[in-house]
Amino acid sequence: MSSTQFRRNRDSLVWGLVLIALGVTFLLTNSGVWPNDTWRHWWPALVIISGLGSLFAARGPRGVGSSVTTTAMGGWLLVATNDWYGLGWSRSWPLAIVAIGLGTLTEAIVARFWRDSEEESHGC
Repeated sequence: MSSTQFRRNRDSLVWGLVLIALGVTFLLTNSGVWPNDTWRHWWPALVIISGLGSLFAARGPRGVGSSVTTTAMGGWLLVATNDWYGLGWSRSWPLAIVAIGLGTLTEAIVARFWRDSEEESHGC
């Protein structure tokens, strides 16, 4: 199996799992097992799941950084939506800047190690 084919299969696996989770969640909500009020407070979890899913499918430093940014933005949305620690929408916006910074920093760190691992594998 080529590396491109493996990546495509991994991408399909991750998105398949995300879609299954979404479908089960909607099914539980529509059947009354999971209260509708839950969505009002926990919808940002979908953004976090999306970020984590794309992290597993990342093919390079830029993909890893973007995934970390998406996951962290989901964390900010979760905090703001639920007004945790008194950080509602009007007071929590600096967390969005932190999320972008986390993604940028992660990309830079991963790029450094990615480059080193590529040089080692080509140097053998």
